[in-house]
Amino acid sequence: MARATIKDIAARAGVSFKTVSRVLNGYTSVAEDLRKRVDQAMVDLDYRPNQAARQMRGRKAFAIALVPALRHQIDEIGQDRRMPGYIGDVIAGALQACQKADYRLLIETLTAPEEPLWREAFERFLDCTRVDGIMLVPPLCDDPWLLDQFATRGIHVARLNPGTRLDEGFCTVIDNYAAARAVMAHLAAKGHRHIAFIKGPADHRAQAERTRGVLEGAAEIDDIRLDLKQGDFLFGSGLSLARNLLEQRDRPTAIFAANDEMAAGVLAAAVELGLKVPEDLSIIGFGGLLVSEMTWPRMSTVYQPTIAMARELANLLIEAAGDDSACIARFRIEPFRLIERQSVGSTRT
Repeated sequence: MARATIKDIAARAGVSFKTVSRVLNGYTSVAEDLRKRVDQAMVDLDYRPNQAARQMRGRKAFAIALVPALRHQIDEIGQDRRMPGYIGDVIAGALQACQKADYRLLIETLTAPEEPLWREAFERFLDCTRVDGIMLVPPLCDDPWLLDQFATRGIHVARLNPGTRLDEGFCTVIDNYAAARAVMAHLAAKGHRHIAFIKGPADHRAQAERTRGVLEGAAEIDDIRLDLKQGDFLFGSGLSLARNLLEQRDRPTAIFAANDEMAAGVLAAAVELGLKVPEDLSIIGFGGLLVSEMTWPRMSTVYQPTIAMARELANLLIEAAGDDSACIARFRIEPFRLIERQSVGSTRT
């Protein structure tokens, strides 16, 4: 049986040759009903694109790269330290876009900026790797040297939750400042006046906006007492910092953690110390990660659509593939939602 061609797909789907080509190349501007017809026609005809031939014919690599973490962070993963759930959501969103466009997703790590020769190592990575774009998450998405490298080389970059140079690359964020203020107002409305906030890493620009929102939100609450603690976005820091806070005689009535994994650590510390949630302590996290739904009580959280944000960024990289315009940029703010679950209650009167 002869191998199906793009013309066969077009005839089967009742669309133009150009439409099939745009679907295969991952353009998001194709109407969804046409895309489904093309997808079904490819299934019916058992069509398998010849990636090698496609790469030889054009300038596209039919692959994008994701740099979700630094190398030492991956090296430290073991029985007592796991990859953050946030990264899993980013990978899932990028894979959804790549699979639909018949693209490959390359996952890479970098040595830390403070390590010797890290810039040379990254330049070698760019020299040896052919991709149509690179996706970055904090804190790397705000590294000025990396952004300059991409601009100089004409490499498209997609940035998830950046905090600086928002006019460079494809950027998608939520309003972290407004989200944190919403949490503070929510806790205040529940009667809480002694609140602790566990911050994320200092080099994470998005979480810095969360801290700013907490501080300015607290300034508008009468008789507020605010405790600030430095965390690292990992379960263990939420656990240890919450132990210290909750062992005090005058402990907070609510703890807001800058991500859900630290909030889960706070919950574990409360249980260890025999406190009831939310009767003795209210807890709220950030991110809308799966862990917030798997604890008991289930945790209140600020939901950000991480999977959808990553999928959109990957789609933008795929659509821009082959375009030599190094200055293509797009900035988008995604909505957040404050999800109230069983971990937040009112203070006792």
